[in-house]
Amino acid sequence: MEALMQVLESTMATRDPYTVGHQRRVSQIACIIGRDMGLSEDRLRDLRMAGTLHDLGKFAIPSDLLSKPGKLTPQEFALIKTHPQVAYNILDPVTLPGNTAQIILQHHERLNGSGYPQGLKGEEILLEARILGVADVMEAMCSHRPYRASLGLAKSLDELTRNKGILYDAAVVETCLKLYGQDLPAPEQVSAGLTPRRDIMPLPPVSSGDGARPQENFGGGRALSQAVAGKRRRWARLLPEGHRAWMHAGSASLMGWLIMASLKGY
Repeated sequence: MEALMQVLESTMATRDPYTVGHQRRVSQIACIIGRDMGLSEDRLRDLRMAGTLHDLGKFAIPSDLLSKPGKLTPQEFALIKTHPQVAYNILDPVTLPGNTAQIILQHHERLNGSGYPQGLKGEEILLEARILGVADVMEAMCSHRPYRASLGLAKSLDELTRNKGILYDAAVVETCLKLYGQDLPAPEQVSAGLTPRRDIMPLPPVSSGDGARPQENFGGGRALSQAVAGKRRRWARLLPEGHRAWMHAGSASLMGWLIMASLKGY
C-alpha cells in the first residue's frame, strides 16, 4: 500500500508538486490532532493515508484553473468541487484499509450541510473527515498558494473559531487551538525537516506515528538515502533522455486512465 501511495504521489508531482507537498503537510497536521484526540493507531493510519491522497482528484482538473487568481465562476467552482468524488472513484478499485476512501470523499463536508459532494451534516461525517477538513483549512490558509500569499496563522485560527460548531467540529477546533495556541514553539525552534521554508505555520512536536517524513523533498516523492539516491542517479544516466521521457509519459498515462475510468461512474 505504501508503494501504491508513492506511485500516486510521484505521478501527481510531475504535474503539480505544490499539491503533493500540501497533502503531506495536511496529513501530518491531521494526525497530530487525531493523536491528541485519542484516535487508535488503526484510525490514525487511515487518517494519514487519506491526508496523503485527499486531493488526488485534482489531477482531473486543469492546472490553470487550480492556480487561477481571483474569484472562480460558478461553473469553475462546480468543477473544483468534483475532486473528492473523482479521488474516491479512482481509489475505489483499490482495497484501502478501514475508512480511508470515505475520509477522502468526505473531507470537504461541513457540519451544517453546506459542504460537498454529498451535503452531509453533523455526525453523518466521519470524525476523521472532520479532522482532515480542519487540517486542510489550516494548511491552506497558512501556506502560500499559487494564486495568493499566505494569510497567516492568526487568520486561520480566527476562521476556525468563528465557524466552530457551524462548519467545523467543535472538539476538533478546540484541539487545534490548543495545539497551535500560546505555547506554540517559534518557527525556528521546529525542525527544518518537518516544516518547509515556504510554509510559515509551525508544527507541534511530532511522534513517529504521526505520518511525519523528515528530510522530504515536497516537489517529487520521498527523500532517499545517499546510497539509494546515488544508484538512482547512475541508473538515470544509463537511460537515454527519450526513454526517461517515455517513463514519465507512461506514469501520466496510467493516471489518465484511472481518471477516465473513475469519471465513467461519476
